[in-house]
Amino acid sequence: MAKTRSLRFVDASFLADAPVTASARQILPASAAEAFRALEDGDAWPVWLVPVDKIDWTSPQPFGVGTTRNITGKGAVTSEYFFAWEDGHRMAFNFTESQLPFFAAFAEDYELIDEGADQCTLVWSWGFECRGPFKYAQPIVGLGFKKTAQKSLKNLATYMAENRTKYVE
Repeated sequence: MAKTRSLRFVDASFLADAPVTASARQILPASAAEAFRALEDGDAWPVWLVPVDKIDWTSPQPFGVGTTRNITGKGAVTSEYFFAWEDGHRMAFNFTESQLPFFAAFAEDYELIDEGADQCTLVWSWGFECRGPFKYAQPIVGLGFKKTAQKSLKNLATYMAENRTKYVE
């Protein structure tokens, strides 16, 4: 089993100040409220987010600031803490612990912008800092993450087109 490492606690300010920051946008064929419900659905993430195999929410609903979850992907488990939560609009978290050896700090922010009843834009922002010798590879890791994010967002748009009714209230 891989060693679990603690990561430095960061918040929203890290998304602007991190050594590597970027974002990607995708129009989704759903309202922001529907897309947000899909983001709350742990079973949906492995369908659209390329490296994720499993999501386990470790906090009870209703979710909000302070919610935690574990992500399993490529055989490694990462624990997350949500430092921002605005129902139907935004969720943001940092990694607290991970079996991935390269990150010292990591944060992500998912913001949904309504574009009408049947459409919204998802803005996915992230920032990270690699630890030790992995710092030298930060630009390459950043490019790889961006490419994966863009593919994943296209997958999410397809998922929402095929499963939107699941998230309609």
